[in-house]
Amino acid sequence: MYAAAAAQVVRVSSKAKPKPNNPRLHPLNLPLLRFTSPSPPASQHYPRARCASSLARFHAKDESLYHKSPVPDTTAWQIRHSPRYLLKGAARFILVPHVAARTGPHPAITRFPPPTGMLCYVQVVGTPTADTPGGCLMLHFDNRRYLFGRMAEGTQRNMVQRGVSLAKIHDIFLTGRIDWDATGGLLGMILTLADLKAASMADIDLVNEKLRSRGSKNMKSVTAHLNIHGGENLVHLLATARRFILRKALPVHTREMRHDPRAGPENKDEADYEDENIRVWSIPLSSEKPVERPSGESSPKKRKLSASSDPQQQDLAAEETDQSIREAVVKDMFCSKWKLDTLREFRLADVHLPAKIFVRNSQGHIEPYTGPPASEAPDAKVLVRLPWPAAQIDQLPATKPSKQSMCYIVKCHSRRGKFNVQEATRLGVVKTDFKRLTAGETVTGKDSIVVTPAMVMADQIEGRGFAVVDLPHENLIADLLDRHEWSNPEIMKGIDTMYWILSDGITLESQGVQQFITAHSSIKHVVLGSAVCPNIPALESPTSQLIKMNYIDKQRFPLPVFDTNPTSSLAEALQSVAEPGRAGLKYQLAPKPTFLTDDVVPVMDTKKPLWELATYAPEVMKLADVARKAASEPAFLAEVDKSQQDLPSPQAEIIPLGTGSAMPSKYRNVSATLIRVPGWGSYLLDCGENTLGQLRRCFGYQGADEVLQDLRAIYISHAHADHHLGTINVIARWRKVAPEANKLAIIATPKYQDFVREFYQVQHLTPGRLINVTLRSPGRALPGRHAEPTFPAGAAAQAAAAQLPKIEACFVDHCFEATAVVLTFPDTGLKIAYSGDCRPSREFADLARGAHLLLHECTFEDELAGDALAKKHSTLSEALDVGRQMEARRILLTHFSQRYPKLPAVDEKALRAEQGGRDVEVLFAFDLMRVRLGEFKQARMFLPALGELLKEGARREEGEGV
Repeated sequence: MYAAAAAQVVRVSSKAKPKPNNPRLHPLNLPLLRFTSPSPPASQHYPRARCASSLARFHAKDESLYHKSPVPDTTAWQIRHSPRYLLKGAARFILVPHVAARTGPHPAITRFPPPTGMLCYVQVVGTPTADTPGGCLMLHFDNRRYLFGRMAEGTQRNMVQRGVSLAKIHDIFLTGRIDWDATGGLLGMILTLADLKAASMADIDLVNEKLRSRGSKNMKSVTAHLNIHGGENLVHLLATARRFILRKALPVHTREMRHDPRAGPENKDEADYEDENIRVWSIPLSSEKPVERPSGESSPKKRKLSASSDPQQQDLAAEETDQSIREAVVKDMFCSKWKLDTLREFRLADVHLPAKIFVRNSQGHIEPYTGPPASEAPDAKVLVRLPWPAAQIDQLPATKPSKQSMCYIVKCHSRRGKFNVQEATRLGVVKTDFKRLTAGETVTGKDSIVVTPAMVMADQIEGRGFAVVDLPHENLIADLLDRHEWSNPEIMKGIDTMYWILSDGITLESQGVQQFITAHSSIKHVVLGSAVCPNIPALESPTSQLIKMNYIDKQRFPLPVFDTNPTSSLAEALQSVAEPGRAGLKYQLAPKPTFLTDDVVPVMDTKKPLWELATYAPEVMKLADVARKAASEPAFLAEVDKSQQDLPSPQAEIIPLGTGSAMPSKYRNVSATLIRVPGWGSYLLDCGENTLGQLRRCFGYQGADEVLQDLRAIYISHAHADHHLGTINVIARWRKVAPEANKLAIIATPKYQDFVREFYQVQHLTPGRLINVTLRSPGRALPGRHAEPTFPAGAAAQAAAAQLPKIEACFVDHCFEATAVVLTFPDTGLKIAYSGDCRPSREFADLARGAHLLLHECTFEDELAGDALAKKHSTLSEALDVGRQMEARRILLTHFSQRYPKLPAVDEKALRAEQGGRDVEVLFAFDLMRVRLGEFKQARMFLPALGELLKEGARREEGEGV
């Protein structure tokens, strides 16, 4: 229930004459809203908003002006356009309540009693490699974990490989600029942490249910939350994901450093973050001079939103209001009380599509509405499941890419000295007073002697700490040298280690950096930069598996590309004070400062997988030898040539880059498949997190750039995070390496296209070089309906110049706007069908009739058909049945459960019989597998050996308790 909630309406400035999709927003002064129900009643007037020279009174009952019946607890509502109110500077947003009007400390700042002496260390989790492109540190306390550095793509998968527990992570301190290089793995990390918390809460509920049945008290659950700290655009970046991220189990609090915490006349040197374990000084580096605040103004939050004539004050106030809108959206993404099963009653004419519409039948049961449209029955009473609140915001306030890079100084709290029991006893202090003395109180000993803490306590132990410096660009070095924190003895006291996170092209020998290190030679400098950290396999488990598969079938499983030598080494003058970072390297801060190397991850022994194969799986080697011999028989090769005489483009290559579902795991990355068609270029079908890293591991850095130069299109099947979080990084790299004349098509539904367009404001992606091919439906995006590809004005000619194949798609049953696609290459007639995630679709089979290649999801085995139905995925048999209906010649099954899989049996004889004896081959996809369309028969010969390898691997992991 809202009670005297502060509200603001934001309008487009009447001065700017902005473009429709790039509004400049300004605040207005408004009275408080008093709502007596969770959503404002129809008769409730909204406050008046001044629009240019006119006044317009907005009413909640004017349904054309607002989103239909805002969801309870929504804090950001966006006003819909209305022909009745096409006034200059029309209002666009309403905030209820006003997020910026907080009382008390920021929710990300928690203060607790002083800690006791506990183990504390900072550990290098990841160094820059193809698998883990960003440097990352973990600060460990017994009660809490903190992450510092870049949350780049692949960070979560690397932590799984390293065995780092995610359960106690409560704070993430992002370094560097807020762009996809530094935050590409953040969204996936949030989803995983939220799901872990949800699972924990579910387990506690089960335990409490048992306790209640016994008449016992409930187990208390710990309220968990995640604090994310970072620089400019942090909140905006999170808000861009509102269309596909909703988690309620883990509240997320953001602390965005939009202004230098030590700028201005005060120049305070206190820490700007503090909790029970640490104090943190945030140091934003910038190549631009910061805007000075008006005298007497310490913060934009303290300014009144008045009709001031000062343009600078108006801009700062508008900036603060825009930030409040973004914060409101993020709050709805993670703190909403919205429920999936909540239905609300409306008149049919008032329903805002695309909403799912239901009615109660004569028995009172809920069923989908199948009656006449609103034009024929406007007053019919229906039930509607509303989308979650944040998804109702069509457009965020505008921003621009940040030029700020965030660095940190981190210090543990000072600890009390050791208590001298012998001295306290000599002074006659009773044991019950020992605790009072350690708490700082004065007590009375024998003979009325006054005993103070100083008489029985050793000197206070100063807290130790470290610094993290992130340099994404050389133009920030000058500001780094000018920061006064480095010369402040109070701040730098106890700082023993400095971690350098360096982007490509920056080294410690860069002008100015070496000077800085020489001035701080008493500190140990650890470098996390691609120049000095070799591109070794950071994910040993999948690398080991690929080496074993290479022994089985060298043609389809080439060795991953890596290098154990760095591209450069530290200068001789720096080697005494600096060293390259190594995964697992620890610096213990308490109880005794020291470097620990016991857990440093050694460079992978690439011969060990073959030794394991010979020792633990000799049967696999025998089966591989049999397959190699059979695949080289002249009779078999003649059969292959005969069967594929009518198969177009047999040299077309399919490279699965990610074949797992839901989240990255040890052995399978999330969804992505590269298709390389001779004469037509390369195409990505879905683009999960760290697709670029997988490309680099498969082809090497230079080879991956060559693939990107030839990239023509990225198709995104639906907006679930595991299918597209790698797209921005691929686009960014393509922009750097592809010829300027090249165009890249992004084929997706409006929901995803809006996300990419919005991200242009966070990171320069050159939208003029991108062709947004939007898959639309004339009506609701119902499963089975065709999704027509539409081009922006003038882009159809660009698409023809970009050599795009014929694109056909249909909506499928998985989530809203999920699609399956068919790509047909006109000159050869090659037809490739890709399903994304879905239940079996007859319409998809009809659309792709006669496909030469079908890539279909196969998330569940047949015995888990109930799970497949509930989660809207397909089983093995269902996927094969789609191929049978489609009359597909080659079928590649992918998107497996993330559990270490075994290969199910496929009755290909029965499949051929059902297709009238046609030539059909079925394969299973593995990460970094490379198979040509004309090689399916040869690859099938090695399936028995691969199946035995997976069985043996599963047995070994179960025995080791992994």
